Formats: sequence, structure tokens, C-alpha cells
Amino acid sequence: MKELVKKILQNFGLQIRRLEKNDFDNECYKVFYPEESIISKNFYNVGAGGFSHPYWTNIDYFSDWYEGNSELTEKGIPFDLYSMEPIPVPDGVAELIYSSHTIEHIKDQHAQNFFNESWRLLKKDGLIRIVCPDIDLHYAALKNNDPSFFYSWRGAYPTEAEYKKVMLNKPLNEASIEQLFLESFASASSTLHLDGAQQRISDEELRNLFKEIPYEEALDFCCNKCPIEIQRKYPGNHTNWWNREKVTEMMKSAGFNNIYISGYGQSRSPVLRDTKLFDTLPEISLFVEARK
Repeated sequence: MKELVKKILQNFGLQIRRLEKNDFDNECYKVFYPEESIISKNFYNVGAGGFSHPYWTNIDYFSDWYEGNSELTEKGIPFDLYSMEPIPVPDGVAELIYSSHTIEHIKDQHAQNFFNESWRLLKKDGLIRIVCPDIDLHYAALKNNDPSFFYSWRGAYPTEAEYKKVMLNKPLNEASIEQLFLESFASASSTLHLDGAQQRISDEELRNLFKEIPYEEALDFCCNKCPIEIQRKYPGNHTNWWNREKVTEMMKSAGFNNIYISGYGQSRSPVLRDTKLFDTLPEISLFVEARK
């Protein structure tokens, strides 16, 4: 079972290797950041999972779904993004905030609270970097009838043990492209889910939906089919969509003005350009940064 979990995590691009001290470019931190911030670990990875670095503080939530990360979560700051509470970090201390493939697992109001809290936590000129699935790439794959886009980066889960472990009822390479698309951002609304929403979205309904109403309204309709209680039960599901316009709008609402689109390994923070540690799943991802 441990080997199966390890394989699934690798398919999702999650960091599971415990890096050794000599894997870190620690001198870069000493050049760009004060010693006090390094000692106090004023670098925060939100939704950190299996991430581990001696200068960073993990912020994550205990979950049976991600039980392999519990030790690292306990050593960091256990925090539930669904709580809508303040993150237990003082104002204006964070040098960097990084979050990779986390905001697609929470609803809009929780993401907005996270962005608001990030503004509060950051020092002046501090930087936040968000990495998340880009729904525009996913929709392009749907329109281009390119099903391999949806499983080539994570595996097709070919065996029954693998697909049932992630609450699917068949291998991904046997699913329709409509259901692959739904599963990628509104998992519980897809007919692929073993324990999803009461009312699922059929292939025909999905196609008609995007013909009849505007793009973003159609995406919201799909996500609104995904109850929070099911997402809490299966936190590895996706329950939200993101593109550059939506991330930018929410960051502006939080107080950020200096917002820009980045790319894989292209952060304006030298330490965040280390792709051994940061920026998983570049083939499907959007990269956005902002300075306070």
C-alpha cells in the first residue's frame, strides 16, 4: 500500500523525496534575506504537503488523504484554509509566501481569505508566488479533443487499486474527454467519481453548457455542483478553476497592485527559481506573482 501511495503522489508531481542539506542553495538566502528571517523561518509554503526546507515554515492541514505528510505538517503550522480564520502568523513578517497546487482544492471565499491573509503576513516588498492548474489550458484540450492532456502528467491509473484509491470508477484513459475535463477542476461533478455529487454532469450537458452560457459562468456552474462536505472528505479532489484573470482579480481585492504572470522557474525571487523544490506540473500550470 505504501508503494501505491508513493506512486500516486509521484503521478501528481508532489514532492516526496526528503532532500539532503547539500541539495539546498542556502547561500542564496543569506545574500538576499536578513539573518533574522532565516532563523525565524519567515518563508511560508501554504499547502506544503511533503515539502521540507530548513528555512521554510510549512502551513498545511492534517488529512487522512495526505497522511504521509502529517509529520511535516505537525512541525509547521497546522491550519485549515476552510476555517476562514486568520493564519497564526504576525503581521508583516513574511519574506516569501509560496503556494503550489492548493487553491484548486478550496472554494472562492477560502482562496480570497488566503490572499487577504498573505497581504497581511508579507513585509513591504515581500513576494507571493501562486502555482495552480490553468483552466484555459484544460479547456483548450477539451475543444481540441486531446484526452492525453488530462492523464499524461499524472498517469492513467490503469489498475483497479490505483483508480479506486483516488475515488475513480475507471482508468482515466477509458474516460470520455468531457468527464476528464470535469474531473480536472470540479471532480465531484464528474460521473467518474465514486462518491461525488448527487447530481452529476453528463457529457451532453457539459457540451451544451458551454454553448449556452458564458465561459466563466459555465465553469462556476460545474464547481457549484461540488459540495464542500464532499471536498472535505476527499481533499485531493479539485473544486475550483483558475486562470490569470481570476487570480489577478482576487489578488487585487486583497490589496496587491504589482501583480504579474510568471513562468516555470522564472520567479523574480532567486530562491524560488530552484525547480528541485518549486514549480511542479509546469505543463498544466499557471504561475502568478505579486509584491506587496
